[in-house]
Amino acid sequence: MKTIPSRYLALTALACLLPLSLPAAQAAQSDNLELQQVLVLSRHGIRAPLVNYGDVLAESTTHTWPVWKTEGGLLTPKGGQISEHMGHYLRAWLAKDKLLPDAGCPQAQQVFAYANSLPRTIDTAKHITTGAFPGCDVPVINRVEVGKMDPVFNPIITAEVNDSFKTSALNSISQHAGEGGLPGLNQRLKPNYALLENILDYKNSKICKEKQQCDLASQPSDVVLTQGKEPGITGPLRMATGAADAFMLQYYEGFPMKDVAWGKISTDDQWTKLEAIKNLYHETLFGSPAIAANAAKPLLTFISGALDPKQASTADEKAAQQAKLALLVGHDSNIASLLAALKTQDYTLPGQFERTPISGTVVFQRWHDKKADKDLMKIEYVYPTAHQIRNNVALSLKNPPERVTLQIEGCKVDKQGFCPMDQFTQAVQKDLQG
Repeated sequence: MKTIPSRYLALTALACLLPLSLPAAQAAQSDNLELQQVLVLSRHGIRAPLVNYGDVLAESTTHTWPVWKTEGGLLTPKGGQISEHMGHYLRAWLAKDKLLPDAGCPQAQQVFAYANSLPRTIDTAKHITTGAFPGCDVPVINRVEVGKMDPVFNPIITAEVNDSFKTSALNSISQHAGEGGLPGLNQRLKPNYALLENILDYKNSKICKEKQQCDLASQPSDVVLTQGKEPGITGPLRMATGAADAFMLQYYEGFPMKDVAWGKISTDDQWTKLEAIKNLYHETLFGSPAIAANAAKPLLTFISGALDPKQASTADEKAAQQAKLALLVGHDSNIASLLAALKTQDYTLPGQFERTPISGTVVFQRWHDKKADKDLMKIEYVYPTAHQIRNNVALSLKNPPERVTLQIEGCKVDKQGFCPMDQFTQAVQKDLQG
């Protein structure tokens, strides 16, 4: 019987035994290695709740959801500060490895910054570049009308949703959910739902009293697949994901603990159980190969072009490829689907409860081994911990964010986290063609 993966039930904040990561690994790297290009895919910073808690969340609790000073879905001022901290750290690291100077403004075409066209992603990119290059006019581009999703960053189903696609996608999602499909997953999440029900006072909520839906684990879940729209899962997994996300954002934003989830979360174990719901929502939906390959294809195509001159076809891909630093800013769904499409091996993020944390970045690094005269690829998840975000901690080489090496299928890494660039390119092309 497949159980909930232990990575979601362990205290991720305490899971610190991982493969060698920077800066420790950096010190061990040979002088023969030269950093030549970096592409950063970042999730946006702290935002206010997307729909101001919406009808479903409002009807799922007897408590009153807190009012945010920032309009729903927009980057908060603190979210901007955390993004600047990440930018400051990235600049210090890139200067340390001699990709960019440690002060002053970058030369023209050295930095390429491209964000999805929602205000929170554009603003995040601007704050990252401000933190990295204070006082400099580094342009941040967005390619469609502000408020609309750019196709490159839009993890929608582009394929025709015919019977064949539906069967493949639903089977893939069901298999990924484990024994019993989504209903089985909901049953295994019963302890997690029970914690959430207690926090919400769900048994006395409008949904329970008027609709007789009083047990989240027993409620039905459905997969929604529509061409041109982002895939989704309805039912308790979706509602619980929204609630867990709202609580995490309150924690990040710095709400007093008596106001975070109405003072009902006090331990790492509780956070782990709640965030497991959201993590499993994204993994079940985007981790299924049929969905991930389709939803991530536009972004993976762009990244392929940005990292390989032979694959660069659009003007933006060529500009990103020629830059020393390319910054892309999108969403957790972008990172979840991309890592799934690349068939990334399982990973753990110490100090975090989210699998795709706020302000977290997937960093692609092209290095050149001068002695062997060959290019290497290293992929890392570089992210602030939950503690660093809540406490608005300034980041630096001496007080860095966490860094975890990632490994994708077809690109086996060595002890320092490198794989041959040609293997990386082949793996990406295989994923794009598959």
